Amino acid sequence: MPRGVVFTALKIGVYLPEDIAEKLIKVRDEKGLSLSRIVQLALYNYLAEEEFLRSDNVTAVIGLVYDHGMDRADVELTDIQHHYLGLVISATHIHLDERNCLLAIFVRGRGGEVAKLFEELRKVKGVKSAKLMTLLA
Repeated sequence: MPRGVVFTALKIGVYLPEDIAEKLIKVRDEKGLSLSRIVQLALYNYLAEEEFLRSDNVTAVIGLVYDHGMDRADVELTDIQHHYLGLVISATHIHLDERNCLLAIFVRGRGGEVAKLFEELRKVKGVKSAKLMTLLA
């Protein structure tokens, strides 16, 4: 951005695939929010998480749902946590049904390291869903 130029607002166009567009319209209709407001909220959350991950001292929860019967998923997830012992505060394992487990891993440390841990965990074969919940910076 050139010196002295200050943006007060930015108008952009965004391409959305049909499946996302349909979901967005449904949420708009249900919540009574404008499309602009929904996009603003999503971008605000994305940017806040990016800032969070650049912080030196963060606290977060990593949530994973995985198939425990899949190729040593339990062992791999545990091994990765052991590799990051300086970050992992605690972990809770919940059996959802005969095959699926929920793993909540509580972490504290540098945002970049938390992000690396999250990426390693979510790539484990058998992980069906992964979410990084940023809490404190």
